[in-house]
Amino acid sequence: MTVSQRAFLRQRDYLAVSITHFFVDILNSGRTLLVALLAISVGLTNTQVGIALLLYNVGSSLSQPLFGWLADRAGARWLTIGGMGWMILFYSIASLGTDWLALIALTMAGLGSGATHPTGTMVASQSSQTHRTQATALFFMAGQLGLFSGPVLAGVLLEQYGRPGYLVLPVTAFIAFASSWQWLSQKHDHGHPKPQQAAARADGISSGAVMALSRVLPLAVIILIGSTVSVTAINFSPKLFTELGYAPGYVGWLAGLFMAGSAIGGIVGGSLADRYGGKPVILMGILGTILPIYFYIPAAGAVRFALILLAGFFGGMPHSVLILMAQSLLPGRQALASGLALGFMFFSGSVGSFFVGVFADRLGLAMVLQGTALLPFAAAVAALLLPKGAADTSNKQRLVEPMSTSARP
Repeated sequence: MTVSQRAFLRQRDYLAVSITHFFVDILNSGRTLLVALLAISVGLTNTQVGIALLLYNVGSSLSQPLFGWLADRAGARWLTIGGMGWMILFYSIASLGTDWLALIALTMAGLGSGATHPTGTMVASQSSQTHRTQATALFFMAGQLGLFSGPVLAGVLLEQYGRPGYLVLPVTAFIAFASSWQWLSQKHDHGHPKPQQAAARADGISSGAVMALSRVLPLAVIILIGSTVSVTAINFSPKLFTELGYAPGYVGWLAGLFMAGSAIGGIVGGSLADRYGGKPVILMGILGTILPIYFYIPAAGAVRFALILLAGFFGGMPHSVLILMAQSLLPGRQALASGLALGFMFFSGSVGSFFVGVFADRLGLAMVLQGTALLPFAAAVAALLLPKGAADTSNKQRLVEPMSTSARP
């Protein structure tokens, strides 16, 4: 049944996955400050920090297609609940264990993130037929608000109480665990595609070679570059400013503002894409990151905060458009498509961050971070190569059946 523009905000399943996304990304983003603190404590180089972040994202990203495949068959409920519980356990260990045990626990925690992201994206994208991009963008905004709050809260807790203070965050995440347990149902269609979906899939297979050249390859380049720029800024700017002597609270606000900008950009980008199509939004977001990414490091005072907010804003604009593009390539397998897209985002960003760490040990971290501002030019070329209508997220391009409205809370 078709739901109105804001009806999805009253669906219990939608609220459950959005709350879970918020707390998952609080833990994910607060992790960067923990890693920066542990890196200095045990004397890790930039390359070793990149390896640590890469290992975390291997669990978080490469597991997402598998978890998406499972969600298409078994539903979202137990994967969401289990993923949240897994993260609560291992972040608690990271808060209280020794330095090396904490690093191991942080790496293991990534599997929980991998379980929750594709399942939540599947539920969110099924919540509205007429405003699908907005519904998906609001779901991602919940995560971005978590990514904003995590570094800010972690900075305050670490500055006041040291690493044990971080335990407050996984304990608070029990709110999400309880919400998913109470509200998330198994009613989502996850086993067998509708006849229209099967026909769309057959058409997709018959034109697979053309699709690979005209859609998949440009999409992969855009995701690779966009993720590298964003993940590098999120993961390495805390280390840079910590090494420069800034307090954890200051570093936390910088990381948080990037994610706050990304949250706002995601909502703006989703609304614009529903009205004007996705391709202009992708181009605007890609090109808009160049100047803020280049200038926020040498800037000072309020200008630095404003620039990092803008970098996040433009970087976040294309996010929901790219996910829905990936879903359109696998009609009837939304969780799997979401897992592939999100997994590739996180993994490619972490691989890019690893190479940034390698170059930073040779050229200097500040110089290499500024150099990532050149990468979006290649992504803009890839966006121009997208075929007409490839990034259209309007209802005309919708290939999946809408989800029925669930019981109101």
